Amino acid sequence: MKDKGRSIAEVSVRGVIVKRLPRKLDVMEGENAVFCVETRDVVEGTCWSRDGLQLRESPRTVLKSFSRTHLLVLVHVTRQDAGIISFTVGESQTSSQLRVKCVKHDPPSAPVAAEMSVVESNTALLSWCPAPDAHLRPASRYLLERREAAGGEWVQCLATDLPSSVRVLGDSVPREADYCFRICAANKHGRSSPVEFPGSVHLAPAARLERGLQDAWVRDGEDAQFSLELSAAVQGSWFLNGVRLGEEEDAGGRCSVQRRGTEHSLLIRGARLVDSGVQVTFISGGVRDSAMLHVQGERAPQVLISRVSEAERVRKVQAGLPVLLECQVSVADAPVCWLKDGKAVPLDDVIAVQAEGCVRRLLLRSVCPLDTGVYTCDTGDDAVSFVVTVTGEWGLYVREAPHTYMAGQRVELWCQLSRLAAPVRWYKDGEEVEVNESLVLEQEGPQCKLVLPCAQPQDTGEFVCDAGGDSEPVRIVSSNEGASHVYVAGQRVELWCQLSRLAAPVHWYKDGEEVEAGESLVLEQEGLQCRLVLPSAQPQDTGEFVCDTGEDSVFYTVTVAEPAACLWMVLPHTRALQGWDPRPLPPGQVGWEAK
Repeated sequence: MKDKGRSIAEVSVRGVIVKRLPRKLDVMEGENAVFCVETRDVVEGTCWSRDGLQLRESPRTVLKSFSRTHLLVLVHVTRQDAGIISFTVGESQTSSQLRVKCVKHDPPSAPVAAEMSVVESNTALLSWCPAPDAHLRPASRYLLERREAAGGEWVQCLATDLPSSVRVLGDSVPREADYCFRICAANKHGRSSPVEFPGSVHLAPAARLERGLQDAWVRDGEDAQFSLELSAAVQGSWFLNGVRLGEEEDAGGRCSVQRRGTEHSLLIRGARLVDSGVQVTFISGGVRDSAMLHVQGERAPQVLISRVSEAERVRKVQAGLPVLLECQVSVADAPVCWLKDGKAVPLDDVIAVQAEGCVRRLLLRSVCPLDTGVYTCDTGDDAVSFVVTVTGEWGLYVREAPHTYMAGQRVELWCQLSRLAAPVRWYKDGEEVEVNESLVLEQEGPQCKLVLPCAQPQDTGEFVCDAGGDSEPVRIVSSNEGASHVYVAGQRVELWCQLSRLAAPVHWYKDGEEVEAGESLVLEQEGLQCRLVLPSAQPQDTGEFVCDTGEDSVFYTVTVAEPAACLWMVLPHTRALQGWDPRPLPPGQVGWEAK
């Protein structure tokens, strides 16, 4: 029995724990907690638990066994991870109390050395430095706020993660005024007190003309009103025959100037016959617009229009042909106003107004479907309307009027296609244009646009919109097909190709099936470039992707793998193990060796 008892004792000793867990382990919140146990022999059926609940492998829970060494790593612990951590193998068990100490989280200190430079016109250069203790309480971003110097609420206008300087342009403010700025540092725990930049700066957004001036027709002694609307709230000046008016009224008190938001108006009280022919001009930055004041005698005869037959008033014409609308007024020198659908007809090289004695004409030299509408000749006392319907199809309709602009103004050239998705190309002086920040191509339905947001003298030239032929094949001129498309799960994948012409339809496929856009797969088409984006790729996204235009296609082989199982890659903040060091092993292996 004695020998038999020794034999039983020897069996029970096999597999017992020879290196146990510490009685307690204190870890700061956000660090990694590491627990290591060593058994006498290689064993199976080990179990790690917290407060009696078995722990499973997860991104935040690493369970590894290397021969006789067994490891548990809790990644980036929180207060919820605290508790009794136990390791069990067979009937043997060892436990440790995990205590998580909270880190005191403080918002960053306020920036210092805030300075403002106003050397550049319509620009404020703001600079600052991080707080001296930024290494202890780092800022993740800096928040810039503005308000008008005259008072009002502070409004956030910029957020940047680089402590340096920013340039605030006039185009970034909603209206012309003197502005003050202040800045504060912020992180996920809060923000610092704001620091105000010394002084103020006068900023004005670049404005363009949204609604222009119209000639005013009044009788002797009546008030004349002129108004226009800009795209931004800026200041401007009014001129009568080149003489500038004051901000509120001129010396005689006859003119009143007002500004309400983006609308500017001029009221001339009691216009006289001698004022007829006065030119009214408004100027603001690069915007300049003019109109005429027409004053008629108090007893001017009523201007009537002779009857026009229905055949003349209702016109149906083929696209490309001229249209002449004609009527006769009762007074030879009576002015008239031509309207299309209630708005003044824009005069250019295609549309012209003629007056000969009592006859008034509106000539459209070459009509297109866009010219369909109701045209009205209005004398103020009488009016006659013409209904014009343009039939037929062209590939392209465009007004070839001259375009003259001031530097800094917005230029918009457009053409109307006869059908949706017809391919077009834009050329400047014979060369095809390239899309960039200073030249934008847009296509909305059948309308195509070329936009110069801020035209410069070098943009002068001849622009051509070419509808081309529909039979031109769509080719893929370049792509990132040849690049390496091997990714780790969670990375962003971007596949792109450049087409030979705009508005060409493409189809994307994965493993032979057409893909569907969603949160995990985004399809983009900007100008000539088409993209397929996987914001956060997963292993199931592995496969062959194809971009197909019908006449051409490119293939991408995408591989998405799980992160490599290198334990020390997930332990950047782990406390050093007592008596254990990670050692490099051959590729694909993970291990720990004792010192």
